[in-house]
Amino acid sequence: MNRRELLKKSAAGLAAATTAQTLGCTALSLMRAESLRRLATKRGLLLGAAFSSNAFRSDPQYGKILAHEFNCLVGENNMKMNALQPLRGKFNFSRADTMLMFASRHNMKVRGVPLVWHISLPPWVKDKTFARKEALDILREHVLTVAGHFRGRVFAWDVVNEGLNDRGPGLMQKSVWYRSIGPDYIEKAYHWAHEADPDALLFYNDYNMDGTSPKTDRCYEWIKELLARKVPIHGIGLQYHTRVDAIVSSESIARNIRRFNDLGLAVHITELDVWVPAKATPEHFQLQATVYRDIIRTALAARDCPVVMLWGFTDRYSWVPWTSGGAYGQALIFDEDYRIKAAYEAIATALRET
Repeated sequence: MNRRELLKKSAAGLAAATTAQTLGCTALSLMRAESLRRLATKRGLLLGAAFSSNAFRSDPQYGKILAHEFNCLVGENNMKMNALQPLRGKFNFSRADTMLMFASRHNMKVRGVPLVWHISLPPWVKDKTFARKEALDILREHVLTVAGHFRGRVFAWDVVNEGLNDRGPGLMQKSVWYRSIGPDYIEKAYHWAHEADPDALLFYNDYNMDGTSPKTDRCYEWIKELLARKVPIHGIGLQYHTRVDAIVSSESIARNIRRFNDLGLAVHITELDVWVPAKATPEHFQLQATVYRDIIRTALAARDCPVVMLWGFTDRYSWVPWTSGGAYGQALIFDEDYRIKAAYEAIATALRET
C-alpha cells in the first residue's frame, strides 16, 4: 500500500471517529471542552499559533479562543522590520508589546520572528544596497535594539529567516544584507542577538526543509560549519507550509529532525498550515486532519522537538488564499466561523495518545 493509500485509510478512520456534532461546535461551546492547550501542556509540548494584531483588535472572539487553545504565540507580522522600524532609527514596539502583554496575562510563551530577513523591510531598506559599514551599523542596531527590548520575554528567536538559496548552493544573494555586507552577516547577527539576550534560544528558520531533501542536506552541512566556528545557534525551525497534494512523509520528517537533534540542536515546527484546494472534497479535509495528527505525533516522538506553531488558527484570518492566488485555502484547524474542523480533532487525538 503506497503512502497516499495509507493516508486515505488512516484519514477515513479518523473522520469516522469525528462526529458531525463535534465538527459543528462553535467557539463558545468549545470553551467548555478540554482544550488543545491543556492536552499539549500535559504532554510537555508548546502548541502555539501566529498572532494577528489586526484580528485581535477587531474581533473579541479571536483573543478568547487563542488564549483558551494555545500556550505559545508568535507574531505573524508585528515583529518584522517594517513593523518595528518603519523609519531609520525610529522604533515602534506598540503592536508587538500588545501581543507580549496578552501572552503575559494568559501565561503563554512567545517566539520572536524574525530578527533578520530579506522580506518585509521598510521602504528605507527595501531594494537598497548600502556600503558595508553602513549596512553593518543598520543591522547591528536593529538586532541589538529589538532583541534587547524583548529580553527575558521571548524564549526563542528566529534570528535569520530564509537565508539559504532554495535551489543550488550558497546563501540568498538577492538579500540586501548579503549584497551589502556579504555572507558573514549571518554570523554577526547571531553574535549580536546573543549579546542582546544571552538566555534566549537562537534559531535558523526556513521553508522547504520539512523532510530530508537537497535543501535540508545543504542546511545541515552549513549549520555544522557555523557550529564549528562557535556561532551561537541553538535550534532549527522547520516551517511546514504544505498542501494535501504534496505531503512529506512522516518518516522523512522524523529523520530530518533526528539529524539536527544529533548536532545538539532543538527543532521547532514553526509555521504549520495544511492547504486544501479551493474546491475541496471531504477527502481533502480527511487528509488534512491526518497530516496535522502525524506532525504532532512526530514532534512528540522526537528527542527534542518541543514546539509546534500553527501559522494562524482560523480560516477567517489566513494568508493562504492570498498567497496562493485563491487556488488553496482552509488550511487551519478552525473554519471561518470558528467551528472546529477534523484537523482540530486530529491534533487532540495525537495529544491524548500515550
